[in-house]
Amino acid sequence: MKLIFAASLLLALSSSIIRGQQNDQTHPIIEFRESCLIGAAQRQKWLDADHVGKAGKPGNFQLYTLNGPAGDITVKKISEDADCGGEWQFETATPQKEGIAIFNPTWKVMPRLPRKVDVNDVTYVHVVSDILKQKGIKRPIVAIDQAYKIDLDGDGSDEVVIVANHYANGVSELTGVVHQTATGDYTLVLVRKIVNGAVKNIFVVDAIWLKANEGPLPRANHLSAIADLKGDGVMELVLYSAYHEGSGSNVVEIRGAKAQAVLGCSCEH
Repeated sequence: MKLIFAASLLLALSSSIIRGQQNDQTHPIIEFRESCLIGAAQRQKWLDADHVGKAGKPGNFQLYTLNGPAGDITVKKISEDADCGGEWQFETATPQKEGIAIFNPTWKVMPRLPRKVDVNDVTYVHVVSDILKQKGIKRPIVAIDQAYKIDLDGDGSDEVVIVANHYANGVSELTGVVHQTATGDYTLVLVRKIVNGAVKNIFVVDAIWLKANEGPLPRANHLSAIADLKGDGVMELVLYSAYHEGSGSNVVEIRGAKAQAVLGCSCEH
């Protein structure tokens, strides 16, 4: 009996140590649109890229896109970007242009899969049109680029993520050519979510030009991934944006009725 008890105790302690080791593990995250080490997760908390960049080791990462898990991808090297101070770059054995990858996640990174919504869906065209009118554009041109339904927090209710960009003269991404904006231009990234029984529009990006060439630098925004990047069951948005001489990516949390960027990387080209 004592031997059985001792063996059981040893097994329990061993399991506890293994769980502790797994919980202590750092999980670097790389993002492919910006081609950067965007940060890491450890114990369901965020670490910025500088905390893990110098210790970054090559190996097999798990790849995730908006379509779901996409297998492994081999990272050959992680190093500080000589051209972009403070940004960490990486090299992979095979090319990849979309999504994110995580080193050795011990949780289900995509517990729920995003479902595409028709960008011409009348309901969401009206939603974006009404928002733009409320913000001062009298006759908006609605241009939804991406739309997905996904239960971000696992509460059983879907959120809707919408990305809409409209620039009358086009947008010059990474061209070095300064861009001219027109009245009625905009870029929006929003999450439609039920909060306290009512549908709320949570703005991740909200840039609108009511006068030509006045306001922020015109950027095009693109959704790169929707995934649980730190293992707490809540899915984050990964957003890439670019303008004429720079680009960047952010991991954005949606908590309640608020959006917050928690990790990021950027570069002036």
